[in-house]
Amino acid sequence: MGISTWGNLRLQLQTGAPGIPLDLLDGWLNSRYEQVLEANDWQGLKYHTTVQSQAAYQSGTDTVTLTVGSATVTGAGTAWTSGQLGNIPRFYRPGDTVIYTASYVGPTQLTLDRPYEGNGIDAAGTVYRGSAYVLLQHIYALPSDVRTIVSCLDPVTNQPLHIFTKDQLDASAGPRTLVEDPVYAALYDDTNESSQPVYHQIEFFPPPLHARGFPLEYVHGGTFFNGSNTSASPLPWVSDSVLLYGARAEIALHLEQFNKAKGYEMKFAEELARLLRLEHWQKRPKRALGMTARFTRHRTQRATRALSRNWGPGQGGPN
Repeated sequence: MGISTWGNLRLQLQTGAPGIPLDLLDGWLNSRYEQVLEANDWQGLKYHTTVQSQAAYQSGTDTVTLTVGSATVTGAGTAWTSGQLGNIPRFYRPGDTVIYTASYVGPTQLTLDRPYEGNGIDAAGTVYRGSAYVLLQHIYALPSDVRTIVSCLDPVTNQPLHIFTKDQLDASAGPRTLVEDPVYAALYDDTNESSQPVYHQIEFFPPPLHARGFPLEYVHGGTFFNGSNTSASPLPWVSDSVLLYGARAEIALHLEQFNKAKGYEMKFAEELARLLRLEHWQKRPKRALGMTARFTRHRTQRATRALSRNWGPGQGGPN
């Protein structure tokens, strides 16, 4: 199995092919690594985590004052804390169809991400005093190695949530102004795929009413070589050989050494097939050990004789 770092793998290739630009070597290592990861539904890529939701807050005796055209929210009877708002807090006034992102300022003040719009036709300066309000969080950060979600379970029913794309959820869910137990989830990125690392997020709909842990199974994206993370390594179950054979095949093609490239390509395929066989063997159901019938059939015969002689259980009976 793989034990080498990316830097060590590149050094082995560089030693055997002096003069090849490092960016080519790095690209060939990554392309073969991706080829291995795409070759199978590897168990080694299945990871588990728990997404902890933040309980929504629906005002009781406390209220807020909002002014159309102003991003300031002033509380009456509030005692807001940064922890209460969660990591990505959302704010809305019941009756509105617009949801805002709120920043914590103090126990009686929040700042919205844009000026309050009211009901959409209110004149600037219109004041809403003594309004009820809701604080919620429906988007949560995931580990940066998430490639895609396998399943996300409802922690109460243990049933999987329906997984949508963000576009599908946006098209069907509408405003996120109803807090309830989530039924749907969507996975999306909050940075461009070309920017590393990629921080993924999950959105629940409806936004969670309760603080609960949602069990999540996902496919690990693997750590690719970016040219500077030389101390990082491929996944441990990916052998050094499969990456080196593949990259050396690419080097030979680059140098127009076609027979050598064919040989390395065959070795790459053989090593990948070995990894696939090992994966298949590990996935086989384990059989319980037991004695064959020729060692145990006498027990049935003895029990049958005992019953015919009216032996009961206990001393003197069959065993």
